[in-house]
Amino acid sequence: MGLFSDNPKHDQRNEMEERLKTDFVTLSSHQLRTPLSAVKWFTEILLTERFGKMNKKQLDYLKEIHRSNERAIALVNDLLQVSRVEEGKLHMDYTKIDMPRLIEEVIDANKSSLQSDNITYNFEIINGPIPPVTGDKIKIRRVIQNVFSNAVKYTQKHGRIDMALKRHEKNVVFSVKDSGVGIPADQQEHIFEKFFRGSNAARIQTDGTGLGLYIARSLIEAHGGKIWFESQEGQGSTFYFSLPIGRKGH
Repeated sequence: MGLFSDNPKHDQRNEMEERLKTDFVTLSSHQLRTPLSAVKWFTEILLTERFGKMNKKQLDYLKEIHRSNERAIALVNDLLQVSRVEEGKLHMDYTKIDMPRLIEEVIDANKSSLQSDNITYNFEIINGPIPPVTGDKIKIRRVIQNVFSNAVKYTQKHGRIDMALKRHEKNVVFSVKDSGVGIPADQQEHIFEKFFRGSNAARIQTDGTGLGLYIARSLIEAHGGKIWFESQEGQGSTFYFSLPIGRKGH
């Protein structure tokens, strides 16, 4: 087969279908943001009990409504992020990033999850000091949060997570190794695809979207970096990403 399709009309139709899907997702997501934000605001006010005390059952129901709404907001944000990626509309706010500090911030934000499951964790800096990288801090934080929270989700209670940050040639490399369920060998080639979730992961965490790693790869590649992993089912996974040192924003 040559460089060009033998059926340009078919390609044109597929392109139009993909465009319509993207437009629909973007429009729907924007429309959902307002009511979801309103639910979030009202539930947070009610949870303070400013307007009267609630019994335990009422509080439990309200907390579940709040958690479910937060998951819906996260899904909407992921869908909007995917639309921006696919439309080439990712906005980058480049700045100097202190990677060790940013990683520590993400760990601190997840300590309650680690403690509730009695997960042992360690963060090590290798070949330091680590020079700053140039990138969008919010987006790199999101990638760190994604790979770290995945490690927490899919690691059983009393498991272990080891993180390392090192300088390797002209790159900074971050790794997250867990003792979790791992990824089946026959599914590993799909792990960065949109909406894909490993069969064993889906059994453990039923509310995942399958968008996190797709977005993480898009964000890292937009920074000129790479993301990859090693995994064995039942033996855990190690996710890595690299970012170039000294790369200027554009």
